[in-house]
Amino acid sequence: MRPTPKSGPNTSPKTTEFGPRLAERFQVDLSGMVDLLSRHLYSGPQVYLRELLQNAVDAVTARRELDAGAEAKIRISASTDTLGRAMLEISDSGIGLTSAEAAELLATIGRSSKRDEDFGLGRTQFIGQFGIGLLAAFMVADSIEVVSKSARGDAPAIRWIGHADGTFEVTELPDGKLAIGSTVRLLARSDAEHWLSHDSALTLALEYGSLLPFDVAVRVPIQGAEPIWRRITEPELPWKQEHATPSDRHRALADYCESTFGFTPLASIDLALPLLGVSGAAFVLPQAISPASGRHRIYTKRMLLGSRVDRVLPEWSFFVRAVLDTELLSPTASREQLHDDETLLATREALGEQIKLWALEHLRDGSPLARSVLETHHLAFRALALSDDDMLELVAEVLPFETTDGPLTLAAAAAASGNEIVYTTTTEAYRRVASVARAQGLVVVNAGYVYDADLMQRLATRRDWRARELKSADLVQVLGLLDLEREMQLAIAISAAKDLLADDDCDVIARKFSPSTVPAMLLRDSEGEHRRERDRERAAAPALWSGLLDSFAEQSPKRSRTLVLNDASEVTRMLLAAPDAEVFAAGLRSLYLNAVMLAGEGLRQKESAALQEALGSLLELALRKDQP
Repeated sequence: MRPTPKSGPNTSPKTTEFGPRLAERFQVDLSGMVDLLSRHLYSGPQVYLRELLQNAVDAVTARRELDAGAEAKIRISASTDTLGRAMLEISDSGIGLTSAEAAELLATIGRSSKRDEDFGLGRTQFIGQFGIGLLAAFMVADSIEVVSKSARGDAPAIRWIGHADGTFEVTELPDGKLAIGSTVRLLARSDAEHWLSHDSALTLALEYGSLLPFDVAVRVPIQGAEPIWRRITEPELPWKQEHATPSDRHRALADYCESTFGFTPLASIDLALPLLGVSGAAFVLPQAISPASGRHRIYTKRMLLGSRVDRVLPEWSFFVRAVLDTELLSPTASREQLHDDETLLATREALGEQIKLWALEHLRDGSPLARSVLETHHLAFRALALSDDDMLELVAEVLPFETTDGPLTLAAAAAASGNEIVYTTTTEAYRRVASVARAQGLVVVNAGYVYDADLMQRLATRRDWRARELKSADLVQVLGLLDLEREMQLAIAISAAKDLLADDDCDVIARKFSPSTVPAMLLRDSEGEHRRERDRERAAAPALWSGLLDSFAEQSPKRSRTLVLNDASEVTRMLLAAPDAEVFAAGLRSLYLNAVMLAGEGLRQKESAALQEALGSLLELALRKDQP
């Protein structure tokens, strides 16, 4: 039988300028609604068991509110009917339904007992809140049968049967020995029988309900013997269980992480926000991963919400995987993600603070754990240091950086350089000066990796730190000066070299430095490079840019590059002594372009052609000299 619509706001006559009319109800196409749920709301048909399990948990919760000593038991059984069709039953010892409640709640889309004080006891104690959970069963079943005995009064037991075509009937059952509670029976659709098999039921029950606080068991068939019931739940959450020693607890959490996530964690971090009803643990991954891959396993009142929920922890914490249980965070209608609201924002910040405090406490002691975590996840800590002063200090103290004196922390690099950090902003610039700076005892930090240059700039703003970018003058000052006599000998050659490289915006000086195998070194200043780029833009489009860029031009601009000729190199000394101007020009061009390549720069087409021309000139001159 169908329930008769109740009179109320939706059915009462309404008066218009044309006279009274009767308001009509919306008509719902159940098959269309099920298609909408399966394709757009839920991630797939597998959620049917979660919805049924969730309803059973809420029913048991409501029963416990009426009778604290009531049994809290849920049973799941997969079998076949007389025609061999797959069938699944889920029974609970919950509060049950009367005939009126079944007609009102089970057949009204969007109506939930958790919203009504007549049937529920307040939304915060229940998992489901949207009144659409039972419809999910139609994704795998042609019909749904509910047999229920209410715990309230002497109401008779009832049977409610709903069909995929949108019809249903409610009948009262004769008095018998039916226990208080409900049993939901599904008869599989022809294309969904595998979802109601024993293996699927057991797998889904473990996935969604393994942390539930009640006695949940799955019927396990045994060949040649009576089936047994396998309990899938534990009385306490894994991170709240008592252990004899801290090492025992660590091993137990590591085992739980292995079974849940499939990896052995480097460490586990306790997470708890009692005021927000959040508890759990974060597990440090044993390998580095990309920043965008942080997904976490979230439970709502110990029922699995989702195994890949994001935005629960800060973006920088991608080096951990978390398992959290929450009482107050709001799920979406599909109950597979969390609403990104102010409560979630506060939770995310508070949990991030707890992870940061763990890092500050455990990563300074130089233990094997600290070294392993820092080596594996240094990128995450660098990212956090960009916005957090405490983590910036930690990174400067414990993380090794590439320097010309080997791997050093920033604190050690500063101590080796007179309490000042000198760095390059690109790896190319570092490689350009590394060998020479190392030979001269100048400590230079390579800040060309991700986050490092920004960290240096942020560190320079701190009162107790001094950090600045390497300039050409820094390196020139530590190179060996030539004596006055040698400078006089080379004055004409150096002047000629400056003229030859004027078009390349490159100055030329001579110094003595190690190693002697480096005949020349190219130095650049960032300001000079910017000036050089402006000049190129101005030359490429003088009409468009000259007016603006001329305002930045200096009256007597310095050259943006400096070629330092190494007077300790035999090759360089031979070049500087070359009497032939053609040989000198070709040799100097070769040394300059070789220095460009050693600096990590690629040669432009024009420079590549110039190098070939210089080498060709040297070869031609050498061959010409050898001829009679």
